[in-house]
Amino acid sequence: MPLTASAPGSIMISGEHAVVYGHPAIVAAIMPRVHVRLETNEEGKIRIHSVLGDYESDAEDLRPDQRLRFVLACLALYPRSSGITLEIDSRIDHTSGLGSSAAVTVATLGVLARHNGAATAPLTLHRQAWRLVRRLQGRGSGADLAASLWGGIMAYRTHPQVHIEQLPRPPVMIGLSHCGYKTATAEVLALIARRMAQAPERYRRMYREMGDTTEVTICAARDNDWPVFYRALDRYAAHMRALGVCDATLAEMITAARAHRDTQASKISGSGLGDAIVTFSHTLAPHHHPVTIAEKGLLFS
Repeated sequence: MPLTASAPGSIMISGEHAVVYGHPAIVAAIMPRVHVRLETNEEGKIRIHSVLGDYESDAEDLRPDQRLRFVLACLALYPRSSGITLEIDSRIDHTSGLGSSAAVTVATLGVLARHNGAATAPLTLHRQAWRLVRRLQGRGSGADLAASLWGGIMAYRTHPQVHIEQLPRPPVMIGLSHCGYKTATAEVLALIARRMAQAPERYRRMYREMGDTTEVTICAARDNDWPVFYRALDRYAAHMRALGVCDATLAEMITAARAHRDTQASKISGSGLGDAIVTFSHTLAPHHHPVTIAEKGLLFS
């Protein structure tokens, strides 16, 4: 009988960069979702069908394919999963920076674990997925994985251990506006890590300040104190400028969004040097499209 798992995309609301070094973050699961359907085949082959391309290999010696590296890494964790076909239906544009890699990783791990009779508890899958992503990318906080697993809007911490806390939704619309280009998260993180190696104390101080700002944002959300929440988000936008990841295009987009009369806060969403800004507003700022929060994370059917 076929098995299907699905997981939502994600956006960062606060805590970018600092979360990699153990500070808190706020991340949201968003629609649409990635659906992964698993069926067995009698030829003993591993087959994958997705918008990124079709793939076939012997299970004992998986053929590399950079386009499908996250899916293949999941399969490698279950070496006895021979004779299966994976149909991947992603409604998330993989060039948009909306957590498509995390979503496909979570959905694939979930369906493979279910197929193999293994544990599918969110913390177990998060630990597996985070280890996998760090091996492939070198760095990563696991925040996008957490959003795809648990859903909703959450405070996320990795120190001293992974901790998830669901937060209330802001009483305004959330909108995204894309700048039209993207620098890979791993590339941005590597760039900042090289800079940090030249001035480690300066960057540690910056990350502490960023963590403190996100903590204020989390507390404000808990208390439904939305004016403080929005001011803290704008403060985090200033941290991202100081970090050097808010380029001229993103800065202009944020300034334009804040000029909209109903805007409460606007900042980069993600690692920066491209991608998107997120804006909280009573009505959508120009050139923004609405975000729908995915209340549920990983689902099986």
